[in-house]
This record gives sequence, structure tokens and C-alpha cells, in this order.
Amino acid sequence: MYLGIEKRARAAGSVRDASMEKCRTQLVDPVGPRSLPAGRLAALVPEPAASRSLDETRRLFRELQVQKVELQRQEVELRLAWAEVAGALEKYRELELPYRELAAHAAGLEQSNRDLEAFNYSVAHELCLPLTTISGFSEVLRTICKDQLSEESRGYLQGMHDGTLRMKGLIASLLSFSRVARVELLRENFDLSEMARDAAEVLRLRQPESRITLHIPDGIMAHANPELCRIVLDNLIGNAWKHAHSQSDTVIELGMTELAGKTVYFICDNGPGFDMAEAGKLFTAFQRIPGQTAQGYGIGLSLVKRIVQRYGGRVWAQSSPGEGATFFFTLE
Repeated sequence: MYLGIEKRARAAGSVRDASMEKCRTQLVDPVGPRSLPAGRLAALVPEPAASRSLDETRRLFRELQVQKVELQRQEVELRLAWAEVAGALEKYRELELPYRELAAHAAGLEQSNRDLEAFNYSVAHELCLPLTTISGFSEVLRTICKDQLSEESRGYLQGMHDGTLRMKGLIASLLSFSRVARVELLRENFDLSEMARDAAEVLRLRQPESRITLHIPDGIMAHANPELCRIVLDNLIGNAWKHAHSQSDTVIELGMTELAGKTVYFICDNGPGFDMAEAGKLFTAFQRIPGQTAQGYGIGLSLVKRIVQRYGGRVWAQSSPGEGATFFFTLE
């Protein structure tokens, strides 16, 4: 029995040895005793766990180093940004006090303007009342006592009446001059040609004896406050009218052109004109060009300048003695 067991054990060992030899042979070369390529052998032999852990650690360390450099760069940027913010705050603190002083000064000026406006209207009202009284009584005397008064006396009363009317007109002009600075700068499209015709018609009704030809083309449009632009036209057309109405062939023209890409409006006439050396006095209040005899208060053209400048535009004139005048203005 023991011999049988021993034989079977030897047979199993022989089979095992043969199998081991076959495996060794296949690992070397399945077709012969040649060695496998290194890459294939490495793929068949698993990498040790310790080696894999070391490579992973090195990779993570390199990533941490990159992130550290990026964080350092961001820190530098933040420090620079904070320095800029701190500098801006310091400048703001330096400007804050003057700004507050300027705001307080502006508020004071605004209050002063309101007080001045109230004062102007109060003075105008108080001045107009006695002027109305003087004008009314002088007219009553002329009417009731016309048969008892000499021609000279009637002339004095007429002069008194005319003087009060002129004074009222001057007061109204001064109030208009002060009020223009407070009118809101609305902008809307309107027909400037139609507005000019209305302004000229008012002048014609006041002086029906005038023989003035108007050239006003259709379709001249403007984009501004119609109320303010009516004041501009009233004064520019009125200025041309009063200087040229005594002529029999007076022509006043409204037109529009373009200069440096901007719309320019103009009003020209063939009146007496003026010397350009005196042009600086045109738009200054209460200034008159020597030799001009036309009546006026000396405020109209300065009022035009004030309105035009509020819109960021400008007004100027071109003329020669005896060759009429042209007034240009822009509304930016």
C-alpha cells in the first residue's frame, strides 16, 4: 500500500515539474528559448506598490509647488491693488474737504441767486407802479386839457409819457435778462422758419409804415427750447429791423448753412452795417457802437449771447459799413 502511495506522489511531482518547466519556457519565449522584450516583461510583472506611491507623492508635490507660486503671484497682485486703493482713498480724503467747501459755496450762490431774483421782481414791481401812475396822469392831462395846453406843453407831456414807456421796457428787458439763466434747457424739434415769420409779423404790426422784404425759406428746423429761441429771433430780427426800416429797399433774410460739420443759422440784412473794429461791443450789455442812432435798451444782443452760450453754442457777426450785417449763431 505504501509503495502505491509513493508511486502516485512521484507521478504527481513529475507532472508538477513538467508544468513549472512549461511556464518557465512560456515566460522566456512561447516559441523557443528567446527572452521577452523589456516592455512586455514589465507589463507582465506588476509594479511594486511602494514605487507607485512614491511617484504619486512626487507628482502631488510638483502640483503643490506650482500652486504655491501661483498663490505668491496673486498675493503680490493683491498687495499692489490694495496699494492703489489706499492711494485713491488718500486722494479722496484730500479732495473731500475742498469739495465740501465748494458745495457749501455753490449752495450759498444758489441762495444768493434766489434772493437776487426775488429782489429784482420786487424792485421791478415797485418801479413800475409809479411809472404807470406818471404815464396814466400824463395821458389824462393830454386828453382833458388838450385845448388849454400849448404845443410846447403837449410836447412835454408826450415826452413824459414816452419816457415812462421806455423805462418800463428797460425794466422788462432786465427781468428777461436775469430770467434766462433759470429757464430749463429743454430740447424739442420745432419749425424755426414759422417762428421767424411770427416774430416779423409782430414787428410789422408795430411799424406798419415799414417797407421791409423778408426772405424766410420753408423747413428750417431747430432742436432747442422754443421759448428761448423765440427770444433769440425777436432780438436778431428786431435788431435788423430797427437799423434798416428807414430804407425803402430793406431786405432781411433767415438762412441755415453748415460750418465744420455743425448747423449754423444766420440772419442778414442790407442795412447800414458797422465797423468790425467795434464788434466787441455788440454783445455787451448797455454798450453801443458809435454812430448808431437806432433806439434800444442795449440788452437784446447780450441776451442772445447768453441764451446761445447756455446751449454750448456761439454767436458772432460780420459786417462792413454800408454793406449790411450778418449775425450767425449755433445751438450745439
